[in-house]
Amino acid sequence: MLCMFLPNQIREVYFLFKDIFDDLGIPYTHGCALLLMHFLGIARFCEFARTCPWGGSVSTLAKYAGLFDSNRFMRRNLKRVLDRISESGHGEYCFAIDDTANPKYGNSCFGSSSFGSSGGKYFGQKILVLALVDMRTRKAYPLQYAFLTGKKDPDHIPANVVAIELLHHVIDYGYPPFPVTTDSWFDSKEFIQSVHSFGCDFAGELKSTRNIKNNPGPYNPVTKLTKWFRYKTHKRLPQTKYQKRSEKRGKAYSEDILYISGLGRPLKVIAVYRRINGASAFAYYATTNLTMTGSQLWKYSRGRWAIEVMFRDLKQSLGFGRLTAGGEGGANLSVCIPLILYTSMQTDSKKIWNSSGKDSIGTLVKKVREIAFSKSLDHIINQPNGPKLKMLKARRKNPNQKPTNICGEQLSA
Repeated sequence: MLCMFLPNQIREVYFLFKDIFDDLGIPYTHGCALLLMHFLGIARFCEFARTCPWGGSVSTLAKYAGLFDSNRFMRRNLKRVLDRISESGHGEYCFAIDDTANPKYGNSCFGSSSFGSSGGKYFGQKILVLALVDMRTRKAYPLQYAFLTGKKDPDHIPANVVAIELLHHVIDYGYPPFPVTTDSWFDSKEFIQSVHSFGCDFAGELKSTRNIKNNPGPYNPVTKLTKWFRYKTHKRLPQTKYQKRSEKRGKAYSEDILYISGLGRPLKVIAVYRRINGASAFAYYATTNLTMTGSQLWKYSRGRWAIEVMFRDLKQSLGFGRLTAGGEGGANLSVCIPLILYTSMQTDSKKIWNSSGKDSIGTLVKKVREIAFSKSLDHIINQPNGPKLKMLKARRKNPNQKPTNICGEQLSA
């Protein structure tokens, strides 16, 4: 995507973090270039230099990527989202925790190791993200992230422990103890107990292989979760706005107060069925809040889907995790920059991005890219001998060599 001029939206986002860029020694032009690079979804500095002639050389961009420190950027992001909570005037939020696979090639890439996922084994990075979900709008706001380590790494820390550290940091920063929703990868008793110790309600999915019993007594028999709910009475869940028929299409649930092995604390557990007369449940959810209704627990569990939507938008539209150069700084750059861009699109959709607030992230990105491309074409047509166009021609004349401002002209002379 050719971009001869810096979009105003990227400039506005830069000024939100200008003092941090200045402290890192990253000038205005190059700070904006790093933001725009991810906004355009570009994964290589060479490609960006051939796309945006004003954005600096490959060596300069790589140098600043290596200096990048994400800690202050994410703390600023925490403050912006916390201000958003106070402005919204309601408290219908929850924390969502999930990890995403980011396959890489080559052992030199920071944080790369062998991991397992629902799609099978892969080599690359696994990035854990803690987000805040607005239950009214189903928007996710990224708060913290971390690169996970492989099980064979000498400094391996389990994902559950890392997730607790991220949640602890956010609670200490001043966030209210909202419920925490996760998928079944985070259903360990240690994680549930730690979440409860922060004053938060755990409201996540349980593995169907869990052993449970209905009281903590030592002689009470242990039963598989799938067997316990086999003959329980079903209740219909509230219909969503997407349902068109009400006969057997609506989902249903059964609920009970149960104990999972080793936790020592009762949980309200629901088994969710695809229809009212369903024979077997497709998912099980639990909460430490015994007064929470089954429909409320289902609502929080469905709210977790917002973080999955966030991962999709980050990868498809904002170049999340695609940069391979720059070492640890470059790895943090390729995760942190997309997160702050995504947050700005969610919190400043009207003020910065000229959106009604109903546009998706992909639509916003597409609109700004098309405007930038249109301006670039107008510039090429109206100023065919301008300095920016000469620089662009020089960088694009030799696609197999490092793009510079003069090498193309010298070789073509």
